[in-house]
Amino acid sequence: MTSDLPQVPPVTLGRSGVRSTRLALGSANWIGKVGDDAYVELLREAFRLGIRHVDSAPSYEQGWLADRLTEAEPPDDLLIVTKIGRYKADNGVEYDFGPDRAVRSVHDSLEELGLERLPVVKVHDATPDHWDEIVGPDGTLAALRRLQAEGLVGAIGTAVGNADFAAMAAESGEFDIIGSYHHYTLLNQDAARRIHPHARRHNLGVINISPFGGNILGTGAVPGARYSYREAAPEVLNEVRHMEQRAQAHGMSLQTAALAYSLACPDIDVNVIGPTSIEELHADVAALNVAQEFGSFRDIVSPVEFPNDWF
Repeated sequence: MTSDLPQVPPVTLGRSGVRSTRLALGSANWIGKVGDDAYVELLREAFRLGIRHVDSAPSYEQGWLADRLTEAEPPDDLLIVTKIGRYKADNGVEYDFGPDRAVRSVHDSLEELGLERLPVVKVHDATPDHWDEIVGPDGTLAALRRLQAEGLVGAIGTAVGNADFAAMAAESGEFDIIGSYHHYTLLNQDAARRIHPHARRHNLGVINISPFGGNILGTGAVPGARYSYREAAPEVLNEVRHMEQRAQAHGMSLQTAALAYSLACPDIDVNVIGPTSIEELHADVAALNVAQEFGSFRDIVSPVEFPNDWF
């Protein structure tokens, strides 16, 4: 029953002061999977339920997203987040973390998204090899801070699959928001040890991207299931089957348990989800209640952690 669904509550992303909501919509998962009209209806339902955060990137279809958002008549307080560093290319994607490219990307995103200001810009899929180029004296972070001073950029953060880079960024305190993926799930809690303590110390916003571990905690151990966007190893598949049984013993699906586990973490402000239907969206929102009411996630979480760096 949709009448039983809670409203998604607002949150503030640490010292940045940026207002968001406990759930955010990640647009990459929908592209090519949902038709234009269905996507608009999904957006409208998300807004009705209180979601006020949409995540995008230059390597996604930002122009397409902007058109669908216009059709969906978004609320005035909608937060649209974009990124720099990972871009579309003829052969798929390319990576360029240089300051000049970042500045061009900000202006391109302003135009594509139809915005006068980007409230959050995140460094997308960087690794430790890019650290000096990004945080050096004349690096990308300095260029973004200049755009920030000009009023074109708000908070600056990360959206990375490399746990080492996320931990370095959190420890440095140089970024306002730390977003990473697959580092706090039922299969891996690396972020709890290496990222969250530094984020608390610096009062950084924390965004958990893909609490379903890059698909497998959303699909279960089905043929072709992927962990951290790669084919899941046999030992991961085996453990997920056991977790499914444990979740069912507590009267919930693995998908609900995976999201509720992340929602219950006090160190995570926002969880980015990618539902492809209104039914999936409703299930994700319902997990908010489970996160508040269920106290035995230790009975479901994997007793063995599985490495999951995307890069």
